[in-house]
Amino acid sequence: MRNSNGPSRGMKKWIITICVVVLAAAIGCGIWYYLGHNSSEPVYVYPFHYVGMTEYWGDNQESYGPVTTDKIQTVYLSDTQTVTEVLVQVGDTVKKGDILMSFDTTLSDLALERKRLDVEKLKLQLENARKELQRINGMKPMVIPDFTEEPEEEDVDLGPAVSPGNPQIGENAAYDGSTPEMAILCWINSSDSIGDAVLEQVRQKAEQLWNENEEAKYNTPAEGEEEKPPYQQQTMEKFYVVFKVTEGNRQLGQKLLWQGLEVTAKDGTFGFRFCDAMIPDYTVAESDQEEIAPEWDFGSGFTAAQIAQMRLEQEKKIKDLEFQVKMAEANYKIAQTEAGDGNIYAQIDGEVVSLLSEEEAKMQMQPILKVSGGGGFYVEGFVSELEKDAMQLGMEVTVNDWNTGMMYTGTVTSLGDFPSSEAYWSGMGNPNASYYPFLVFVDGSADLQAGRYVSVTYSTSAGENGIYLQKPFLRTENGKSFVFVLGEDGRLEKRFVTTGKDLYGSYTEILGGLTAEDLVAFPYGKNVKDGAAAVEGDMSNLYG
Repeated sequence: MRNSNGPSRGMKKWIITICVVVLAAAIGCGIWYYLGHNSSEPVYVYPFHYVGMTEYWGDNQESYGPVTTDKIQTVYLSDTQTVTEVLVQVGDTVKKGDILMSFDTTLSDLALERKRLDVEKLKLQLENARKELQRINGMKPMVIPDFTEEPEEEDVDLGPAVSPGNPQIGENAAYDGSTPEMAILCWINSSDSIGDAVLEQVRQKAEQLWNENEEAKYNTPAEGEEEKPPYQQQTMEKFYVVFKVTEGNRQLGQKLLWQGLEVTAKDGTFGFRFCDAMIPDYTVAESDQEEIAPEWDFGSGFTAAQIAQMRLEQEKKIKDLEFQVKMAEANYKIAQTEAGDGNIYAQIDGEVVSLLSEEEAKMQMQPILKVSGGGGFYVEGFVSELEKDAMQLGMEVTVNDWNTGMMYTGTVTSLGDFPSSEAYWSGMGNPNASYYPFLVFVDGSADLQAGRYVSVTYSTSAGENGIYLQKPFLRTENGKSFVFVLGEDGRLEKRFVTTGKDLYGSYTEILGGLTAEDLVAFPYGKNVKDGAAAVEGDMSNLYG
């Protein structure tokens, strides 16, 4: 019998099913809401020293100078030296003049001459640069351009100027190399030097002429046949080559190098010797050069501002060349020492404190041998009169050895009271300022070499303590600057800060609102907001 006062059993099942579905939907909506509002990934925060700095030491200045020694000797081997015998051991006491080691050198007189030639080439460039400055100083600003003036004679390229990688000895029937006056012309790129490849081409040319000469000795010219050149009428012993370099490798370019080479031949063996080549330029006559030389007058075509800029650039070029000459002269002196009698002598009384194998010394770019008498190294630099008052005795500087790349700490031991006439250009200095010499001492633990040039870096402003934050970690809102940092509750905190000066275009000084103990977040990203979860990151999180 059915009960009419309540739902049937089937109806109850439907009610229960509907309730379960509604409950499941409610739970799902709750989970969706929770995940949608609380599933953001935590924001990384970083220690301040990752993204800022607490000291600013001002702009550094740089000078250059040669190394001198005091009671210490370091011995470096060049690539052309091979050790044959070592006569001392670490801990040995030596006297000045004792032989320390012997070596076999492949440095020839020709290689040494090549370094001398580098010096002469730079000196010639320096002389030409000074003449160019005189010419610029004589230029007058343009008044009224004369557009009716005939165009200047077109400059002519010399053709395929040779280089060490692709040497070509010039051919000219009128110049067969038989005498210095008939020397064969060899063009060299102005950016290159007389290298082994060029000299090999000269040797091949000498071998060709020698073989032709040997053949000519047994052949008498037939009637009507052109007579052989003079050097083919007898055993060829010498022929001559002139190396020439012009500025820009142009026919009308300034002559940079005019160097003669005498090649001797005996039984197929050839020798080389540089010689004077006071020969007229048979490509462009001197009279022609004078005729085509530009005259700078009222029609110079340059404004006063342009002439001033040209003068400034030329003065900078001259100072740079002056320094290059000093460097080349230093290298030439070192090469002269290496091309000695094959022995290395003690220069001081002292103790052998370091000795490496030949392989270790060359691989590590360190001295193969060091003798110490308790001294060290000195480097002379120059400081501008504008910065002289900031340099103090006992001040620490950084010495950088260009030859090895090593850096050492030195101490200023003396500061000159009078400007130096030897203060050639050293860095981006003020050409209108006087420069005063200062002396730096580096202790004997350094591996410097006498005669080599090094740089000296120093700061002429006192350090300034403060907080300097990288600009990408700083944002602005309504003209106010703020950062995101880790708050006390472990969550991200938006904090307004007071800013100061700009530094290098990369840092901003923070005057208040941030300390070096704070952890800072990168202030961009969908999860970066006040109250967001935060976790400390490392360098891989920051840059990865």
